[in-house]
Amino acid sequence: SSGINAEYGYCGTESKLSNVSSFFFIGAFLGLLTSTAIFDMLGRRNGALLGAVIGAAATVAGTWIPSYEGMLAIRVLQGYGQFINYTGLYCWVIEFTPSHLRNPISAMMSMVWASGSLMILLIGYLIPVWNYIFLATGILNFLLIAPLLFYPVSPRFALVRGKEEDAKRTLQMWSTVCDNNMSFESVDLTYKSHKQNYLKQLKDFKTHPSMRKETLLSMVVWFIVAALFYGFDFGWGKIFKNLYISFLVSSLGKVVAFTIVIPICHLLGRKKTVMMFMICQIFSNFLAMPDVQINEDWTLEYVACIVGFTALSATFTQIYLLTSELAPTSHRGMILSLSSSSARVGSFVGIYIGLLYDITDRRVPLAVIAGASMVCVAAVFFLPDSTGRSIPETPHDVEELSGNKGYQPVQNGTADI
Repeated sequence: SSGINAEYGYCGTESKLSNVSSFFFIGAFLGLLTSTAIFDMLGRRNGALLGAVIGAAATVAGTWIPSYEGMLAIRVLQGYGQFINYTGLYCWVIEFTPSHLRNPISAMMSMVWASGSLMILLIGYLIPVWNYIFLATGILNFLLIAPLLFYPVSPRFALVRGKEEDAKRTLQMWSTVCDNNMSFESVDLTYKSHKQNYLKQLKDFKTHPSMRKETLLSMVVWFIVAALFYGFDFGWGKIFKNLYISFLVSSLGKVVAFTIVIPICHLLGRKKTVMMFMICQIFSNFLAMPDVQINEDWTLEYVACIVGFTALSATFTQIYLLTSELAPTSHRGMILSLSSSSARVGSFVGIYIGLLYDITDRRVPLAVIAGASMVCVAAVFFLPDSTGRSIPETPHDVEELSGNKGYQPVQNGTADI
């Protein structure tokens, strides 16, 4: 909605609009840093619920904020709540979904997110007063919180945290839903308990080199993809003369990307799909360099922008899936939060990419973007492919799946779930 507000002069200048967008990602960064502790204390569902309430309340409060400085504070709270909400939900979905369905389910989650952008666009088009844009969006957010109240607890996460009874209740509920009602009272579940506090989880990165390497590489990938993704996303206002058409094309491009990624990932696998789309993005930057006027309204640069943004959107949803499947259940919330925190820093930087066009030849930022994309491809190349693999439950499972034979079997657990 901040992009729409610029149409009515709320932000006043493009630099202020960039600041409003950037402060959202500052809040997201802070939320992601604290989300691991929140998920550990409250669980995936309740943590996501808390984040949703914070984000929705901040949006409604924005209705009565009369100052630019106050709006910056609102944007911090929005980012804080919304990214805790999305990270918790994504962890919950990955831990509930069987391996062969994770690709389409992950893409569907991204489609719902893109549909939310279309909804915000419609609200901004129908409501000409920025105060009421925030009010309508906040009310919609509160309505969408309702399903979270009925979500069951993730049984994978419950078992890793040693809460066997909570896991049994969820499994009992699902057996009833599937018309295969059975009692779990006399069932002994075998699992690896790995209950730790925040500091002990951090220490695991020191003692488990494969998990450390995969997390650091993922953070590099997330940083670059987010910087380029949001650099495009907040620059759509320059692509078409009509702001609403610009953001409509942006949202539709996301839907197309999230749709085509399903069969491509099924064909190539997680890792190769990410690399393929990033290579497409690299070529789109080189394609945008020549000054070619296609017709009165379209240039080759605009076409290349749409192709590149579609490729980046597909990459974005795939790195969520790849990172989530590589991370162990015991550390999934932390690793997703660290990766997404890195992406928020990239998002903050990416918003200002468009300003480079005002101070240098436009081919310079295009070359920089292409170079960053090449680094991203190299980082993905050194990540393992999670396609067809079981989800690791503990850091030791990560070492085993990566082929690190130097680790002895876990002593305080038995078998995988």
